[in-house]
Amino acid sequence: MPTEYGANQYVNELYNIRATIDGIELPFITGLSFKHKVNSSRVVTVTLENREALEMLRVGAVVTIDFGLSDAYANKEIRFEEGTLLGLTGSSNPNDFYGRIKIIKPGLQRTTFTAMDLVSDLATSKIENIKYQDYGNQDMYMVAKDICDYRGIEIDHLDDSMMYDNDVKQGKLDKQFNIYGYQTRKSFLDKLFNLMSLNPNDTNIYKSSSTPSQSYMADPLPFIQFYYAIRQGKQMDFFAPNRFDKRQKGVLKVSPNNANIVGQGLVGSIDSSTIINSVTINSKEDLSRKVTLEDGASIDKYGFFAKNFEFSNADTTTMNEAAYIILQKMKEPTKTYTMELTGAEWVGLGDLIEVHSPLLGTKELFPVVEKQVAVTDRVITKLAIGSASIEPKELLELIQR
Repeated sequence: MPTEYGANQYVNELYNIRATIDGIELPFITGLSFKHKVNSSRVVTVTLENREALEMLRVGAVVTIDFGLSDAYANKEIRFEEGTLLGLTGSSNPNDFYGRIKIIKPGLQRTTFTAMDLVSDLATSKIENIKYQDYGNQDMYMVAKDICDYRGIEIDHLDDSMMYDNDVKQGKLDKQFNIYGYQTRKSFLDKLFNLMSLNPNDTNIYKSSSTPSQSYMADPLPFIQFYYAIRQGKQMDFFAPNRFDKRQKGVLKVSPNNANIVGQGLVGSIDSSTIINSVTINSKEDLSRKVTLEDGASIDKYGFFAKNFEFSNADTTTMNEAAYIILQKMKEPTKTYTMELTGAEWVGLGDLIEVHSPLLGTKELFPVVEKQVAVTDRVITKLAIGSASIEPKELLELIQR
């Protein structure tokens, strides 16, 4: 989100870049880029134009980078864009970085190095035998929090506000899941997040006796994907962007005619080939055992998209749970948009973007799932919004044991 100096940021304005290597100020920066996807480490590449700076670099060195608006904005008028959060103050700028150098490419005239944030430490952690008995029937959100408590990753504000009630089984760890065994922390974390989802109707944060959630949810049975990322410094975030809540406002409104869209413009894709709205699962062990679940609203809207899967055991309860998870994740077409923007470097992963499509006559909210920022003589931000997908067969493998 914007700093207190305002949200109306343009490429011809001044920005501050401050970087340190092992606590020592790093001079002579001529280029900077951030690349970040949900459930992944943020990657930063820095370009230097001086041999003196090269002497400061070493693989494994701690890098901090603060990038944002300069003091030149102190007296600028803030413009508020009606219907969005653009121009509001009090939110953090998601471009400060803490990580370690992974790659150094020295040169006679120019040197670049690449650093990754602390999620990369989860990916290279010690191989451990993670067992169901280590956690029991805990909420997967809290299990994921424990997994992230590693090598300086801050987990302080991961609280229980997004947990399911104790009597709701959907968000709990299950011994039937095929996610245990020898692996890194990130491998286990990715498996958890592929299974984790949020139904706001079942969580305390959305419950209200006076205002039932069905009155403001665009989908009566919302199924919202969880993501994780270190979006700022060392702080791990778990977030489930609720694009179905009609009370939500996007941090930006975009359409093909936006003045700050550059490059190829707003590029969209709506893919119905991924839809599954009728799921049948039969047991390999007992062919007489099968379950079928369907989503009537999706079938009425898009027609039948049926899929059959084989399950490795004959437990119909687990088969029903598997069918439900696949159905909820796959009942809608995959919608994705990509765009290049100026003045949007403050947008963070998980932020909701309001997309207007005049040709389709639609107006929808989508979460940011990928972000790239390139800083040279100007600043260009590339965003990918929509849903991060998983193949249903991969999902089924995680559910069954």
